[in-house]
Amino acid sequence: MADLSVNFGGLSFKNPIIVASGPLTANIDRIQRAAESGAASVSIKHTMLKQKFYAKPRWYAEKGVGIIISGDPRLSVPKAQELIRDAKEKTDLVVLINMSALAEDVSSWSLIAKEFEDAGADAIELNLNCPNLHTAQEKGKTALGANLGQDPDSCAAVIREIKSKVKIPVIAKLPTEGGRLLDVSRSCDEAGVDILNIHAGGRAAPGLNIYEGGTMRYPGTGLGPLGGHSGVWSRLLSNRFIADVARAAKAPLMGGGGIVTWEHTVEAIMYGVLGVQICTSIMLEGYDIVTNILSGLEKYMDQMGYKSVEDFNRIALKNITGPGEMDYPEVTAWIDPDKCIGCGNCLKMPTCDAIYQNGKICSVNPDICVGCGLCLCVCPKDIISIKGK
Repeated sequence: MADLSVNFGGLSFKNPIIVASGPLTANIDRIQRAAESGAASVSIKHTMLKQKFYAKPRWYAEKGVGIIISGDPRLSVPKAQELIRDAKEKTDLVVLINMSALAEDVSSWSLIAKEFEDAGADAIELNLNCPNLHTAQEKGKTALGANLGQDPDSCAAVIREIKSKVKIPVIAKLPTEGGRLLDVSRSCDEAGVDILNIHAGGRAAPGLNIYEGGTMRYPGTGLGPLGGHSGVWSRLLSNRFIADVARAAKAPLMGGGGIVTWEHTVEAIMYGVLGVQICTSIMLEGYDIVTNILSGLEKYMDQMGYKSVEDFNRIALKNITGPGEMDYPEVTAWIDPDKCIGCGNCLKMPTCDAIYQNGKICSVNPDICVGCGLCLCVCPKDIISIKGK
């Protein structure tokens, strides 16, 4: 039987599933539900040494896309300490604490990190991707920029400071906006980070009431900020960033974005992570997401003969080519004539000259088809496949 446990960065998990920092990890009842679902770990809600502004949960959600969070209450240090102690006492979860401190005082990061270690946290997860964080100052040097996670030197300064004061692993949760991800990842590596947390996320604009003066569609109000965006839209971007960092940095990876199914989980692991973080899909669909992922993952591993998660970790990296290096075998689309319902969706694609109406069904002329694969995503019955010519 497959062994779902993973060990990396000085931490041991019974399986790869981690409930990411957010509303799901803001109180003990929700954390206990995460444990009951089978998750291996939680990252406690973002805790700040100094709250920058008042906020209530008021979000823009769009089906099939995700959520834009206009703002969400952060935890105070005492509240987070209490939550860590409760989670360690009442569950068997690996407890991470997502935190940030004062940009102008790098020592403040290690101060509260030590308090969280003393409260029983298993690891410190540095929130370096929040748009409201500024860069950190180190003696004799002031790093400039709008976001701490965009500055390699600032991130390294924070990591070195915390590593000098705590014994538990340190995780850096990095931003993927701004084009500095690889530079920052390497800098964190050199500073001795234990784990890098990679996902696709950033600020986005909510939908608008276009007949009401372009007011924002946050519930109950037409005003609001450009908020943090998460959800299914981010999965393929997250996989891209995971693959990039997996090839550039030495530290093991956790993270992911837009994870809903066990198949998504397998993909993220194959691209490079050993711990898969999930939040938005659970918020929208419940903790059955976790249970179903674990069940599907175990069956998949047994089917494929994988004894451990490490057996297929990073195996997709060898299949990534550079521009102009892709193989182009002679293939063609094929429509199953016994299952085609003749809906005509594939006939509407203006870039395809190969599909034609064949009586009541659709067929493909293999002499014309170039095997682009676009038709695979428009068929409502999934009865189009790609075959060798």
